[in-house]
Amino acid sequence: MNEWISNFNNNEGIPFVTTSALIGLKDLEDFIAAIKKQQADSVRIYFLRFRPFDVPTPQVLVNGVLADGCKWRDAAGGFTQTTIAMVPAKNFQRDKDFIFSAEDIILDGVMTTLIPGTDGEGTGLNPPSPGAGIPMGPKG
Repeated sequence: MNEWISNFNNNEGIPFVTTSALIGLKDLEDFIAAIKKQQADSVRIYFLRFRPFDVPTPQVLVNGVLADGCKWRDAAGGFTQTTIAMVPAKNFQRDKDFIFSAEDIILDGVMTTLIPGTDGEGTGLNPPSPGAGIPMGPKG
């Protein structure tokens, strides 16, 4: 996850070609139920980019062809379009200058995440239309 965050933060010049991300309500409810059990009191949203060989999205085939919704755009320099990851956090605080802080919850070296595009049914990344002139990445 740190590498994917770094792929976004350290590449400010790469175009931001993602138009939206969609999370199914059931996926969001399941995520919230899971993180409540971890005593989360907030959610942090990270911005991520992947290398084409490092995309965690399953490749779903429709009639033997990679589904359009599984095709990640190559934004530039071998990095995908941007997506988000929601992670549980605890000890939510806001200081006098309205700066928010919290600690990410990591249990036994594992962080619970909700990332658009990783669930084959209700959650997906919505890339720009093919007319945008951005080439497709090799992996969905």
